[in-house]
Amino acid sequence: MKSFIFILFLMGCASSPAQHHYVSLEDDKFVLVTEGYFSRELDFDSLPNEQVIYLTYWGASPKAELQYGQQLIPINYRGNETETIVLTRNNIVKTISFKIQDKPAQYDSDYVQQHRGKVTAEIPEVYELTNIVLAVADKFHQTNYGSRVEGDYYQAVMQWFAPFKEHALFSALNNVDYYSLVENGPAYEFINDEIRPSTIYVGFRAKDALVTNITLLESFAKASDFRTFYQQQQGYYLRLIKQFQADTQPKTIWTWLESQFPARYQSYKVFFSPLGVGRHSARMYENNGFKESIMFISGPNRYENEVDSASTRAIKLSRTLFTEIDHAYVNPVSDNYIDSINDALPLLTPWYKGGGYNKPYLIFNEYMTWSVFLLYAMETYSDEEYLMIKSHMENFMLNKRGFFKFKAFNQELTRLYTNRRQGQTVIDLYGPMISWLKNNGV
Repeated sequence: MKSFIFILFLMGCASSPAQHHYVSLEDDKFVLVTEGYFSRELDFDSLPNEQVIYLTYWGASPKAELQYGQQLIPINYRGNETETIVLTRNNIVKTISFKIQDKPAQYDSDYVQQHRGKVTAEIPEVYELTNIVLAVADKFHQTNYGSRVEGDYYQAVMQWFAPFKEHALFSALNNVDYYSLVENGPAYEFINDEIRPSTIYVGFRAKDALVTNITLLESFAKASDFRTFYQQQQGYYLRLIKQFQADTQPKTIWTWLESQFPARYQSYKVFFSPLGVGRHSARMYENNGFKESIMFISGPNRYENEVDSASTRAIKLSRTLFTEIDHAYVNPVSDNYIDSINDALPLLTPWYKGGGYNKPYLIFNEYMTWSVFLLYAMETYSDEEYLMIKSHMENFMLNKRGFFKFKAFNQELTRLYTNRRQGQTVIDLYGPMISWLKNNGV
């Protein structure tokens, strides 16, 4: 079926009224495709009367397609933040509304001047407030959202905030989505005791649970004197930020990646919380001729209680940063090979245990991003350190994440990289690696 690619631009005006598309279905089955490769079949009978789908901006204006029969309806940003499809079948009417995030950053000249060529790590105030709220909430939130529930900082959080656990905020957040609340934290800031939108970031997720709970968050922050706690912890936050920079050497990573991939960024922005563990994500924003790679990762205290040496903990933290950063380099190249990747991975079960990466494109990118780090490690660390992190990652990818063929994949990519011709870089190895995937799919 023919597909469409749209290049969309924010017009700088107020949002237009929601646009509606009307579809009369002859069959109860239809297909929804988001971002060009997330395809799922939907059933009209089991569809809620009012379905809402959020389209987040990761590196380009998000898009979707509704495919029915031999027709399709493209969904994308056209100056309005909501597009709605009205579906009719057997005189029953249902709707699918798409909430579309577009141009989520506004870089003014001062920001560009201050951040060009820099790696900035931050523990933003509202972001830390949301992390604290979820950590205090209960064991469900701690377990499912990956809060760090050990260490002196966690104990200080519980001692300060646990007495306020009966606040109405916690009831409102019973079913909150982690990403829609916490990852939108850096898009807000405190002005006195009020939480207001940032002047730089519009948002990091299309679904924003923070905006709908601002009044309760402000109330909790004031009742618990959160801002005093946050100020008292500034020394600790600064030590973590300095440790992050020293341990990961992000400028070295930046230089190496841009020697291997065509993507270029003018700034790296890293957000982390001392309470964070493993909920990572990355995106790429561009505005005013300025391109920024943004990552949400774990802080350096994640490994502070492990028996490893300081250098080993630093390498593990570097891996954490690297495998988020290099999505900004790996994914744009993978976009050029989507059809080949789909063809090479008709069966996913030999490659992945199942879960959040159940698409050929996503599986390939995870294999590639983690294996590319080992190429960097091979050229950056001592032989002993390289073999240590290689063994650790192979075990972690197989036994923790269920990427069954990571060791074999990495062995082949390393072989190709080691034997590459002069002038070749990692991007020249995509074709051979995809061929290898196709020949090793069972």
